[in-house]
Amino acid sequence: MAREVELIVEDGTIVANANSFVTEANIVLHAKMRGITLPFTSDPEKDAVAILGIQAADYLRIMPWRGEVVDTEQTMPFPRKNMYTNPTFPEDQVPAAVIEAQYQLALIAYGGTILIPVSLGTGLLIKEKIGPIENVYSEKVGFNANGLPILPGVTALLYPWLLGDFDGFTPVGITSVGSGFYGS
Repeated sequence: MAREVELIVEDGTIVANANSFVTEANIVLHAKMRGITLPFTSDPEKDAVAILGIQAADYLRIMPWRGEVVDTEQTMPFPRKNMYTNPTFPEDQVPAAVIEAQYQLALIAYGGTILIPVSLGTGLLIKEKIGPIENVYSEKVGFNANGLPILPGVTALLYPWLLGDFDGFTPVGITSVGSGFYGS
């Protein structure tokens, strides 16, 4: 069976038809380093990992980013120009925090969270049965005003690159071993 879904990685050079900042293999490695085993042997398993990456990228695409895309034809939200960050960020790169956020979002999606819900309930939809209709919502995770799940860890990574006070969550400063400093 041939692959049906594959990730095309945007590396900052405006790759045609890019749909991700990360590869399937790196999603699997990121998960493994956190004690999560993602099946990745058969083509359907590789497709499933690619779908997680695309779901994560879809979430990133709709964020309120600073600046503007470098090329109106690019399919991913980075690279960007006129972001007015301090220090300034090159217009031909993708921030490490955005890449890390895509890994985290892929694992959150693997855990069953619907990153872009199609309707709002009283909390995060954790179970849905189509006929007869049954919805179960988590009381642990809520939604922001835009209808997206509130994910403080992801927001902390993305905060320096987003417009305004996103989700009302302002990290004071978060460090990641070997990856530098995120936050304001």
